[in-house]
Amino acid sequence: MGLTQRQINTLLFILILAGALVSLIDVLSREALVISRVGYAVAAVLTAGLLIAYRRGWEYARHAMALAITLAVAFFTDEPYISQQMDLLHAVPMVVALVLTGPRWLAFNAVLLLVILLFRGEWSGVYTRPVNLAVYTVLAGGMALSRLAVDNAQRLEEARRIAEEERSRTADALALAQQRAEELERRNAEQEQLLQLISDLETPAITIADGVLLAPVVGRLDTRRAQALNQRLLETVARQRVRLVILDIAGVSLVDESVAHSLIQAAQALRLVGCRVAISGISPAVAATLASLDITLPDVHTCRSPQEALSLRL
Repeated sequence: MGLTQRQINTLLFILILAGALVSLIDVLSREALVISRVGYAVAAVLTAGLLIAYRRGWEYARHAMALAITLAVAFFTDEPYISQQMDLLHAVPMVVALVLTGPRWLAFNAVLLLVILLFRGEWSGVYTRPVNLAVYTVLAGGMALSRLAVDNAQRLEEARRIAEEERSRTADALALAQQRAEELERRNAEQEQLLQLISDLETPAITIADGVLLAPVVGRLDTRRAQALNQRLLETVARQRVRLVILDIAGVSLVDESVAHSLIQAAQALRLVGCRVAISGISPAVAATLASLDITLPDVHTCRSPQEALSLRL
């Protein structure tokens, strides 16, 4: 069963409270000094109060409990366990500090307990012997090191868990980014197809007879459309070996100078690949514009309709 550190601390608080209550019941059930009864009652109330405070989020209740246990053991220990004989009870404060706090607080409680016991023993007795001091130091140091090892293991486990969560989030982000990239690529492909369809509709090229290509232009003919028309016509003429291209601009209401030059360049390019060019459907407004701009259409046949232009293939 895996327990969190907070659950372990709570269980230790409960154990200490249970011990205080059992001791209180014991002193109340037999003949004991009033001060002993009051002391155990105060210990039980203090332990219960610290447990409640800890459960409500006061983290320093752990340190207060460790210090209270240390002071209780240090001041309520009687002879011969002060100057004549070591007692296992003296390890209890270190055990409590080991569980509830950390290595530094454990070392502080161990030193505090030793100083009080030496003071009460008038700086002589069992704890002044080098062997006993060495045993006490090894006991406190071993507990501190064990807590330090546990804390390091917990930090490493927490770091591993955080790193695993980061890897998981990174993998999810990469998968989402790849999904979005694929979606964007699909949309771009659809947009390119749509743009190509629009371009084809803007610049249609229709085969109306053997070797004859009709390119009807409707709407405003700007520079972009003129260039797209030129490119499409050249590609279609080269692929289908067209001999005559009829540009029907009956649906064009306005032609500027740059567009007129684009038409001339298209006608010249088509003638270079061996194709004749005819322009049909020139409106009076377009004709007036071309005349005012002094633009001529050399080597380009003009006619009223595509049907009239068909005679040029003969």
